[in-house]
Amino acid sequence: MKCTRCNGLMVMADCLDIKGGPGELWIKAFRCIACGNLTDPLIQRHQASTIHAQVIPLLPRRMRRAPRTPVARLSA
Repeated sequence: MKCTRCNGLMVMADCLDIKGGPGELWIKAFRCIACGNLTDPLIQRHQASTIHAQVIPLLPRRMRRAPRTPVARLSA
């Protein structure tokens, strides 16, 4: 398996899931040897369920206003 971040080699590692719910405490995850990227089954499920091909319409950029020139100057 190749790393999604750096295309390095991913190896299976046993990781301690401290914040996990009432499920397992130890999980099997893939860790990249080169950059340390960690991917577990939950991350893989979330990445598979998200649609990456969504096209977000571009919003028009706000036009910058030209500096206003005073119509009449008040003399003091």
